[in-house]
Amino acid sequence: MNNLDVSLDVIRKASVGTAALEVIGLLLAVFRFWFRFRIRRLWWEDAWALAAFVLAISYLTGTSLYLHYGKPTSTVGYWMSTFAFNPVIWLVRHSTLFSVARIIYPSLMLRRIVLGIAMVFFLLFVSFMAAKLWYFCHDLSWMNNTLFFGNTLLPLDTNLGIFELMTDLITDAILVVLPIKLLWSVKLPTRQRRMILLIFISGVTVTMAAICRAICQFLNLDVAVPLIMDVEVALSSIMCNLLVLVTFLYRYSRSASHPPSNESDEDDDYTTPARPRETTQILTTIEVGGSDYSLDNLSSVWGDGCASSATSGVSDTLSSSEQRPEEKSSRS
Repeated sequence: MNNLDVSLDVIRKASVGTAALEVIGLLLAVFRFWFRFRIRRLWWEDAWALAAFVLAISYLTGTSLYLHYGKPTSTVGYWMSTFAFNPVIWLVRHSTLFSVARIIYPSLMLRRIVLGIAMVFFLLFVSFMAAKLWYFCHDLSWMNNTLFFGNTLLPLDTNLGIFELMTDLITDAILVVLPIKLLWSVKLPTRQRRMILLIFISGVTVTMAAICRAICQFLNLDVAVPLIMDVEVALSSIMCNLLVLVTFLYRYSRSASHPPSNESDEDDDYTTPARPRETTQILTTIEVGGSDYSLDNLSSVWGDGCASSATSGVSDTLSSSEQRPEEKSSRS
């Protein structure tokens, strides 16, 4: 249903701007994967971001087919965009959450809590996608309607919309509160605190987009919903990958203006190449009889001592064996 006096041409022109934002997010993702691979710092957060990257391409392709073609091509595009939208958002949330888990020291209980939250996120995502799949597939007669400028459209009902809004608010609230908790209660190095602050900003941005989309859905502004979804996907992709770009630019701008210094491994923003672990040989100096001996000298002394002991033992054995025949001859 179309409650706004907006033509399809206006929607298409607006979609060009949202598509440009999505392309920016995709380009940032490409930079992220190239950079992390080059410095050998890939982790689970990058795996989630890669999955979101693939599905964001599917979503962008689906929206283009839906807006610029008629049936049945537009119907295929509608299915692609509808069922790629939520996975992109949730995969970005998982990537952000694992970014937090990577910063927290493995010994802290808070890291286990974060990983437990990630499992809760996954269960919420699966439950919502199962409900959405049933809603779209239990009755396919809606594919024959022409609610969106002659193309197919199936708005979410109230119950499913409330379920989606509640899961979005709960998960986004966790992504906003968790960085605040880390900034206040956990003593983190400077660069990691900056990363946590960026995660907080990204969580607030995505939450605002989700609230705008929910408002349009509840007000039956179905023409505006696809554009809001485009903006939400674009912001999610940008904020997910902007974390790597900002820390990269900050580090290299600082290194250009200040000479490099010895930095602690704990103050790590994951923008430097992974350094191999170095094993050092520790030599102990022992003072024996007023002389200093290292382990190398001590080993030689120890070997000489063992050799002399073995030699003396053999000589004693030979001498005792030579004395036995003499004793026997004297007795006889």
